[in-house]
Amino acid sequence: MNDDQSENRDALNTGQWSVWRQGDDGNRFVMAEGLSEAAARQMVAEFEARGHKQLYQASRMR
Repeated sequence: MNDDQSENRDALNTGQWSVWRQGDDGNRFVMAEGLSEAAARQMVAEFEARGHKQLYQASRMR
């Protein structure tokens, strides 16, 4: 396994993910960080299920 693959695998399982919100006005801000990928995606799904107009995104932190 090369370093990129190892880094990607580690990012899936550790607190290297953040959740972002973008409002109608286009402004973006971090809602949470230091999450696992699963936790970040779960948080996005929960907010999207509420039917708000905002966009939510899980992103790997760099």
